[in-house]
Amino acid sequence: MSDVRTVWGIGTPRTLRPQWALLELGLDYELKKITPRSPGMDDPAFKALSKRHKVPFYQDDRVQMGESAAIVSYLAERYGERGLVPPALGTAERAMLYDRVFFVMTEIDARLYTVRLHDDPPSGLSQTYGAAPVAVDAAKQYVNRGLGEAAGWFADGRDYVMGEQFGIIDILLVSCLDWVLAYDMELPVVLRDYRDRVAERPSYKQARADNDPSKA
Repeated sequence: MSDVRTVWGIGTPRTLRPQWALLELGLDYELKKITPRSPGMDDPAFKALSKRHKVPFYQDDRVQMGESAAIVSYLAERYGERGLVPPALGTAERAMLYDRVFFVMTEIDARLYTVRLHDDPPSGLSQTYGAAPVAVDAAKQYVNRGLGEAAGWFADGRDYVMGEQFGIIDILLVSCLDWVLAYDMELPVVLRDYRDRVAERPSYKQARADNDPSKA
């Protein structure tokens, strides 16, 4: 059985996630340093894997997949003995994990992507996808409501989203908080403190360095 793991894509909060998860798990992987909307996206090997024309994309001996939340969830379940251990299937804790993962992806990540598509440069891509200031403002307000919900997860003083153990939801949430800061949006104090604490993890620092788009 091959243990070769490959991550395609660098340069965005979404491409950070699989790299960070693999580093947390202590797993070797090959990183293909292509950025979105670049000539690297036309690499024949990449195009043969997926018609989505999107990064990140992950492949190993079992799967080929392109959704960042699904990738980190798969890695945690396959290699859970190394870390990122999810709650057991069928438990209330597992249900809560799903709820928070889907919330972050649909209510925060997706709205931040709206900002990315339609805001003016340098933070947005309005020259490609069209300026939509009303949509951008509405998306930012939506994100702020989502951040208010996420801040409430820490009301009991916990260290991480699910309690005292770092997991996949923390990778997803912190990558979104980085995205929020990149747009010069305010974070609730509890989320800023949480983000800064998590950012001290060696795996996060290494993933951030490897994910730098200037290295493409």
